[in-house]
Amino acid sequence: MRRRIDQYTGPYERWVYGDDLGRPFSFPAIRDRTSSYFTALMDSDTKLPDVSKLIYRAEAGAPIERIALRYPPLWNDGNALKVRPFCFFDPDDIEDPALTDLQVLLAELLELFDQFLQANDPDALRKRPRYRVNFPINPASWTKDYDAKRDVAGYTARTTPPKAIIGVIDDGIPFANRTYLDTAGKTRISHCWLQSARSPGAGTVPFGREYSNGQIDDLIADHGGDEDTLYRMSGAVDAALPELGTYIARGTTHGAHVLSLAAGASLAGVEEPDQDDIGIIAVQLPNTIAWDTSGFGKEMYMLSAIHYIFERAKRIADAAGVDEIPVVINFSYGWSGGRHDGKSEMDAAIQELLEERRKLAPTYLVMPAGNTYDDKLHAQLDEASFTDDSVSIGWKVQPDDRTSSYLEVWLPEELDVEDYSFEVTPPRGVSLDTVPSLALRGDPHFPRGDERNFADLRVGGAAIGQISVDRNRGSRWRAMLALAPTLPLDVDLPGFQRRWASSGQWTVTLRRSPTAARLPDGANINIWVQRDDDPSELKTGGKQSYLEELDRVATNDPSLPRYLHPLGTVRGFGSLNGVANAALTTRVAGYTQCTGSPAAYSSAGGLRNGSTGPEPWGSAVDVCAVSDRSPNRPGSLGQGVRSGSRSLLVGTSGASPQVARKMVRALADGKDAFAGLEPQTYTSGNPLEDAHKQARLGSFKAAPLWAGG
Repeated sequence: MRRRIDQYTGPYERWVYGDDLGRPFSFPAIRDRTSSYFTALMDSDTKLPDVSKLIYRAEAGAPIERIALRYPPLWNDGNALKVRPFCFFDPDDIEDPALTDLQVLLAELLELFDQFLQANDPDALRKRPRYRVNFPINPASWTKDYDAKRDVAGYTARTTPPKAIIGVIDDGIPFANRTYLDTAGKTRISHCWLQSARSPGAGTVPFGREYSNGQIDDLIADHGGDEDTLYRMSGAVDAALPELGTYIARGTTHGAHVLSLAAGASLAGVEEPDQDDIGIIAVQLPNTIAWDTSGFGKEMYMLSAIHYIFERAKRIADAAGVDEIPVVINFSYGWSGGRHDGKSEMDAAIQELLEERRKLAPTYLVMPAGNTYDDKLHAQLDEASFTDDSVSIGWKVQPDDRTSSYLEVWLPEELDVEDYSFEVTPPRGVSLDTVPSLALRGDPHFPRGDERNFADLRVGGAAIGQISVDRNRGSRWRAMLALAPTLPLDVDLPGFQRRWASSGQWTVTLRRSPTAARLPDGANINIWVQRDDDPSELKTGGKQSYLEELDRVATNDPSLPRYLHPLGTVRGFGSLNGVANAALTTRVAGYTQCTGSPAAYSSAGGLRNGSTGPEPWGSAVDVCAVSDRSPNRPGSLGQGVRSGSRSLLVGTSGASPQVARKMVRALADGKDAFAGLEPQTYTSGNPLEDAHKQARLGSFKAAPLWAGG
């Protein structure tokens, strides 16, 4: 029996890879089926098999079925870790990929992997892995001759090893910019992995291309100041690869700005010591990381990047005969959805990596708080929100949205959800073929992985959305709604039926029986909408949807107090970056330089309505740094792609690397990582104001990297 992917994976995979669901609206490599190479996460206690190829024969005499599998460079070989990245493909499928349905192919590959694990680990059946299938890899980026253990070509060990290493994970990394040269004129970037570059054929990364310090120095020597030619000749620009493209040919990129703030030469007006004692390891993510608006599909690339930085740092230490070197990684990225409790696959993977490496050396991951405080992407419900055993909230979906939209409802982990159900009501005037409702329990047809169930939203037989319920990672129930674009799109796929979701106010409802369990004291239901405003240069055509209280009375009264209690159902408190919730992650908010106030957009830690005032919950902002110079001069100052150019970036993505810079400087000086940050407390005399500022600005503050406001 041919299996579908929903036998193995969750609601995002089912929607994004479903031929008659969201696949026609996914980014090109999924929509057009241009690749048979895939990335994934395995979430399991099962021992990681030490193999490069899995071979399976269903029964005696049956044809051999194969799956080629590889791991990225894993720090400490992935030992003592539960969530691990891998990538795979079916060699037979390469012959004629059109013959195999994409969902069927992925399900069959995971079936083979499951059976291989069981054959090599007798206990694997009990510890059945959970899989997250991620974005595919461009075939041109797949390394034909991959050996994770071979020496990195061109790498030259420094006479004196760095005292600390700054790692940066981002897009558009200008690795040849002269701001990263040391005082001897050599690059401080020891290793740089462009994950979506064309593979040179043989390499030490499973896909893309790696540049070593020796290779970067040679490129600079060969091309002098002609950096445009340098990037073209090195393969960092390739118009034939949409995941790479010509992004680095722009005047500035997100990655150029962030890397310069984390590791570049200081800007005028601020004196700093030279950075010769701080090494740099960089990873450039594929452009497709920003194409999808769900937060889905990116984790393998992200987690592989963290492993790569730690693994290359270990090689540097081993070559110098020293212990592990302190590392600070800046990763200025995130999404708005997710559990927000530190227990998602990515948060769990980050936490266990940081815990293990901190046993050997100081290790930090610095991430931005996010930019969605004012976007109405978060709501919180409590027991008092229920009326007649139901609670509803509005979801405003914009017209002319060219991308899928997603809403997640997360119930308390400790809640018994027996007799709870999830319902959806479309905008006025829209009739669905069937009334969509799902009880919060799993479908017995899906015995593997998390308990889960799905229902399609159809109009005239055409799927315009999906509702689902799942017990994420076996511990917490989520109800979810995915919608197709609201703009009719013409998609060149065989059998494609033109379809779209209606814009307007959708309503999601949780309903329960009179005998169902009540919410425990202090417990809440949290709702998040995934952000849908990805960078304009990628031309996704996304338009941001938002939440709306159904019984809200609008007011524009300017005399209302600034700090309110109780907080409204839809609120910015709790809008924190959905992938920055591991306990050991350092979260950075943005403030305005000339006023010291939170930037209007800077996301905040959670506050719930307590009996006497707001109470913090969940992850919190740790540090704040400048993200706007003044209300009239938004953004942080950085450096662009080409040497000597300047860049301006608005958002907490520019605040985060300033903190990472100060932390790695302190570690290189043998101090505590927070030694270069200023502690701050809030004693305004107004408890509400103090609670709000603590949630938005944290307990430490980074001084500006440039003079003036």
